[in-house]
Amino acid sequence: MDEVNPLMLGKIKELAVSSKSETASLRHHFHQNPEIAWEEVETTKKVIEVLEGLGFSIVKKGFGGTECGVVADIKGGKPGKCVALRGDMDALPLVEENDVPYKSQKASAMHGCGHDAHTAMLLGAARVLSEIRDEIPGTVRLLFQPAEESGLKSGAKAMVEEGALEGVDAVAGIHTWASAPTGTILYRFGPIMAAADGWYLTLKGKGGHGSTPELCIDPTITAANIVLNLQAIVGREVSAKETVVVSTGTVKAGIS
Repeated sequence: MDEVNPLMLGKIKELAVSSKSETASLRHHFHQNPEIAWEEVETTKKVIEVLEGLGFSIVKKGFGGTECGVVADIKGGKPGKCVALRGDMDALPLVEENDVPYKSQKASAMHGCGHDAHTAMLLGAARVLSEIRDEIPGTVRLLFQPAEESGLKSGAKAMVEEGALEGVDAVAGIHTWASAPTGTILYRFGPIMAAADGWYLTLKGKGGHGSTPELCIDPTITAANIVLNLQAIVGREVSAKETVVVSTGTVKAGIS
């Protein structure tokens, strides 16, 4: 492996610092205009606008049968491999209660998991790369992923299946971590973040009056027992050497 030129590292750091204000501004824009999984249409348009202004080639836009997601390349002035940088774009279906100038302008969505920052950070990296294009050995591919929060239809899976990683030799990604001191990077060998699968379960019972439960089939009791006993998957069905979390996010019952 070739050694990294310390002068180039210094230049990259200098460019990153100089683009801090613009990157923060982009993050505020995305935070104010959140879009949940598979609805990141305007976010995608904004990303493409910035990338094209920096001279990136748009390889593909739109994944999973939607207009969401972007793959873009910048070819360096020297021969080399293709390295991809990845960031996710989707927000959460939550109401924001933070009182900040860049608060979400949508009542039903907010960036509560840092994906506004991830999108802005990747665009910040794009700006730095555009300034050192001639010094890049090989190609850098940027992956702006939709639907990271969707356990039922994964944006990453759709991108891989539709060729986003073709010709890529390695991929790097990063996730903000509020509890880590500023300026530090946390890493480990092996998995460090959870991969989520979503699930829905429908129980059907028989209605009746609360004073005569013996004449009803009450699905709420069954649901409560299911929620409690799901934890047995972690304690009795999975090796203690593995890390597993089972969470029930929402339970809804009754129509009156």
